[in-house]
Amino acid sequence: MGLTLHYTLVAPVTLAAADVSALVRAMRAVAERFRTAGRVAAVTAISRANEDLDWCTAWLPVRAAGGVRGLPVPPRAGFLFLVDPGRGAEPLRLGLCAYPENVDDPVTGRPRRVRLRGWSLRAFCKTHYASLHGWDHFQRTHTAAVDLLLALRPLGLRVKLVDEGGYWPGRDVTVLRAHLDRLSGIIAGLAGALKDAADDAGTGPVSAPIFAHPEFERLEAEGVSAHAADLARAMALIRAPE
Repeated sequence: MGLTLHYTLVAPVTLAAADVSALVRAMRAVAERFRTAGRVAAVTAISRANEDLDWCTAWLPVRAAGGVRGLPVPPRAGFLFLVDPGRGAEPLRLGLCAYPENVDDPVTGRPRRVRLRGWSLRAFCKTHYASLHGWDHFQRTHTAAVDLLLALRPLGLRVKLVDEGGYWPGRDVTVLRAHLDRLSGIIAGLAGALKDAADDAGTGPVSAPIFAHPEFERLEAEGVSAHAADLARAMALIRAPE
């Protein structure tokens, strides 16, 4: 739980497989410019290892009797590197992968068509807990991650970006601050309620990153004040017997 960037990178459909490596190297060069400028903390080497490409597994939604289930679609090939936007944030996973045309469905025993043409990448980056190091650090981290993703467009990539923080597309840091404070309050209020409930029940400690926030008490009080009814409903669902 926390403010997250969701993004999709899609290479031109006319791109030959032999040119994908060069495009990913160009993407990494853009990331390196951000690192040299001090806007991101680190950039890893490009990897083709299967254990790294596991992070690029896509999910195919499949209708089922109980609603919708997800069918994993591991890439058949790809290039991936990581960018560390700053302390507290998850890494940006950048690169391109190719996926199989079909994947076996273990439930039905039949293959299902994937419909992921060409080379692409779907990923996310949670920046919320960069706020544990202060608003200024969070703002720099979040906006750098957004700007880096958008800086890949001139390479010919189609970049789709959904910013839960509301900074993009308007580039409004006031909106970003409001979204951050609101969600931090909700997280702190819920974490505090869970901790109190666990303490009362003697079920052991509750841990959450938000407890390390230097202003946790203020955030918790504001969250409880603004979202008391929602937090009460959440706690009722958590306490409900299975």
